[in-house]
Amino acid sequence: MQSILGDVAFFTLFGFTVLAFLGAVVYIVRLEHRTEMALIEAGQYEQLRTDSRAWILGGGLVLVALGLADVTTTLLAGGVPQEGIAAAFVGFAALAYYFYKRREDRGADSATTAQA
Repeated sequence: MQSILGDVAFFTLFGFTVLAFLGAVVYIVRLEHRTEMALIEAGQYEQLRTDSRAWILGGGLVLVALGLADVTTTLLAGGVPQEGIAAAFVGFAALAYYFYKRREDRGADSATTAQA
């Protein structure tokens, strides 16, 4: 009985954590989309298709997915996650770098537009 309660508690906490993370991701993506749409409508966003860092975004997403999958399967098997945590954090770092550089480029573009 105690093992079942421990499993229920783990999956409940894990489920809420995953839902909170997905909710945060959806919220951030929604804000980014609204910002891009406003820039497109204002005619100030010319870099929509010329972003050469798309491979960083794709690689980061793949590493996060593989890392979280490895952590989840290891935890479900009763082991201690090792490589999956590293892969997930490298993926998160790649995503953070991508969004940081993207915001930095937008700031430079808006400063250039304001001067013109």
